[in-house]
Amino acid sequence: MTSPPEVIKVRCPQCATIFTDSIRGSINLSLGEEWTDEEIDEATSVTCPNCRHKQYGDSIIISID
Repeated sequence: MTSPPEVIKVRCPQCATIFTDSIRGSINLSLGEEWTDEEIDEATSVTCPNCRHKQYGDSIIISID
């Protein structure tokens, strides 16, 4: 099963901006869903709106209030 998008709060390691974005914990390509490389990249990463630094999967720094 492909995980639904989850909204997370992120701290950018480059510029320290805190922002919210969404990410999917998993994508199951064996289910026959059609995903482009661009869609997979967008679903599994977050991009800082300030400096455009991109973080993937387990390297994302989640901000805890």
